[in-house]
Amino acid sequence: MEPLRSSDPARIADHRLLGRLGAGGMGVVYLARTPGGALVALKVLLSEYAEEPDFRERFRREVEVARRVDSRWAVALVDADPEAGAPWLATAFVPGPSLAEAVSAYGPLSERGVRLLGARLAEALGEVHRAGLVHRDLKPGNVLIAHDGPRLIDFGIARAPDDLTLTATGMVVGTPGYLSPEQAGGRDGDGIGPASDVFSLGCVLAFAATGRAPFGGGEVDALLYRAVHDPADLDAVPAGLLQLLDRCLDKDPARRPDAAELVRELTADGGDRDGEEPEAAPRHGEVSDAAAPRDDEASGWLPEPVTRLIAERSAAALALPDIEHTLAPSDTPSASGPAEPDTRETSGAAEPQDSRPPGRRRFLLLAGGAVALAAGGGGAWWAAARDGGSGGAGAGAASSRRPVHTVALHGDLSGPQRRIGRAQERGLRVAVAEFNARRDIPFTVKVRAVDDGGDPAASARVAAQLTDDPAVLAVVGPTTDDTGQAALATYDAGLLPVVGVSPGTTALSIQGFRSFLLARMPDAVLPIYVSNYLRGSARTSKVGIVVDRPAGNYGTNLASSLSNVLNSVQYPSVPEVVSAMRRDFGGAVDSVLSAGADSVFFAGLPDRGALIATTLRERAFEGVRISGPALLDDQFLTLAQEGAEGWVMVAPVVDATRKPEARKFAAAYREHFKEAPPVYAAEAYDVTGMLLDALAGLPSKGRTRQGLLTAVRTGKYEGITKTFAFEKNGMMVLDGTGGFLWRVDQGRFVYDGPAPLTV
Repeated sequence: MEPLRSSDPARIADHRLLGRLGAGGMGVVYLARTPGGALVALKVLLSEYAEEPDFRERFRREVEVARRVDSRWAVALVDADPEAGAPWLATAFVPGPSLAEAVSAYGPLSERGVRLLGARLAEALGEVHRAGLVHRDLKPGNVLIAHDGPRLIDFGIARAPDDLTLTATGMVVGTPGYLSPEQAGGRDGDGIGPASDVFSLGCVLAFAATGRAPFGGGEVDALLYRAVHDPADLDAVPAGLLQLLDRCLDKDPARRPDAAELVRELTADGGDRDGEEPEAAPRHGEVSDAAAPRDDEASGWLPEPVTRLIAERSAAALALPDIEHTLAPSDTPSASGPAEPDTRETSGAAEPQDSRPPGRRRFLLLAGGAVALAAGGGGAWWAAARDGGSGGAGAGAASSRRPVHTVALHGDLSGPQRRIGRAQERGLRVAVAEFNARRDIPFTVKVRAVDDGGDPAASARVAAQLTDDPAVLAVVGPTTDDTGQAALATYDAGLLPVVGVSPGTTALSIQGFRSFLLARMPDAVLPIYVSNYLRGSARTSKVGIVVDRPAGNYGTNLASSLSNVLNSVQYPSVPEVVSAMRRDFGGAVDSVLSAGADSVFFAGLPDRGALIATTLRERAFEGVRISGPALLDDQFLTLAQEGAEGWVMVAPVVDATRKPEARKFAAAYREHFKEAPPVYAAEAYDVTGMLLDALAGLPSKGRTRQGLLTAVRTGKYEGITKTFAFEKNGMMVLDGTGGFLWRVDQGRFVYDGPAPLTV
């Protein structure tokens, strides 16, 4: 839980707010006390969505469904007002983690634990189905864990099988990776029945038993395809559960068991005693109280660390002060002083002193509360950018009377991708210095650079800190896909514009974040240029595609996209997958070469790219060797040595020293930092210029986060690297530019200009 923010209300409909439990793209969930003093989780729809009829209708539906489902294993609805200006609903507060959090942190459940989990979720689904409804979004994140069993939550997209409102044929509703084949295939127009929930429950139980999703991870399209066509990964499922989960995950809905049959089979061996009902779980209108009677059947169903966590959170919840002692938003201590320009901050600083009562402070810590980010050492920067000063003829008294706005850099400045994060920080600072040096500017800009060290958890905390700083009007970053995924929901809740220049996954854009703009060509599109290069100027006849498992989603996305592109034009390719357990690429190389491949595409990272490069050199392979943007890294050159020579990379970045439009920037960068600009510096310079240009074009009263976001989303900016314009989902308008060729020549990377758009 996080403390309330200054923008949060103190009360909602006589419910006193105590803190934030979470925030998403459409609303905020608070911990609150009812007028009677009970704890509830109070969900509020953001006002901008409340004005949209479709979103308000979905919220009404969630309230209606929660009222109709009467199960001790579904979280109880306490109160709601879907017609309020900001619609809200309050449910029983469960002081435990989600199943996703518990398994990710402490590992899979035992077979007995999976049986109890499955039986009680099946009971809840049975009540949902008896009410004539289908949940449609059963996943580990929608299952809360209490000491006596699970609680099913989130009925936002539940509806009757024959209810086709709010959807259309071909629209996928739910969470990829846990969708049934009929959902993944976009067959919502044909009606999705209770068997779909059973399939999703099978996925959830497989996750609980093994610690991984049964259809893996990666891009949405890949997950949907696997759900429809591929068998589930049940290798680590206990033998006693394997047959039942296999039936749940049958592609044919008619062959899956129903909820009642699941309850019987799961309780037959080691689960609940059939026909006995524990007394601990609350029914509708009651609050999930930490002091509820113990359910002996549920004793020992969880790993000991999870049980201890639930007990600690329950005790801390009981120790929360009464309403009159609750901390008001204005009393929240500041985690740090005012945002200073040109400071580099880290997420590893000690917590500030906290004057709150011990019980409340301990609860905030146990519930994952706010962690303060203290300002650290920054390093010296040139005078023009320091303290937001103009550094030009317009400096002096006139500049001191101008408003001051802050642009932040959220990046990995000390971790694995610090080379990219620091390049973006410096590119941003050059843009700000140039802006502040102009005579005609209506405001002065300060820079705030914050380091997440490449850690997703730290990234989430950085996002909360920057969102809470009203002076920050825009953010450039984060650096990686994972840190972006961890931060964007928080930025979106504060409608803080965020522009990413190095994350490459399309998943960040298709999740519906309103404030995120992806200002580069995504990884999944780059293989179009790879294909054009291989089939055109390289004149290859067959492509060997080597997918390296340690590259995760990045490698899978590149390889699957290239395979799809080549298949679409009936161009032959030979796929080969290398396990993370292997460091010998000889087998993979020999396999693709013996199949007649005269070019090799490597979908992987620099360290292991050096291994395959060395192997190809040992085989005296003289064909084209090509890869994606990850290999544009000095580590590849250092490790591969002579093996790197001649490799080609397709990347979304330019060499500012060789692109005519970027040479002025390159000269300024070299003047200030005594080196040529590295990759991603010019791109960060561009997007910062785009943000400042849009902000300067707004009237003084319109210089807000929302005003800036609207201006950038609807505008067009001619940068030194490319033209920036955005689709409604925040992805760049793909106008044919954005992919660039690089090659290794005499031990260094050489920029070869735009990648071919056509063969």
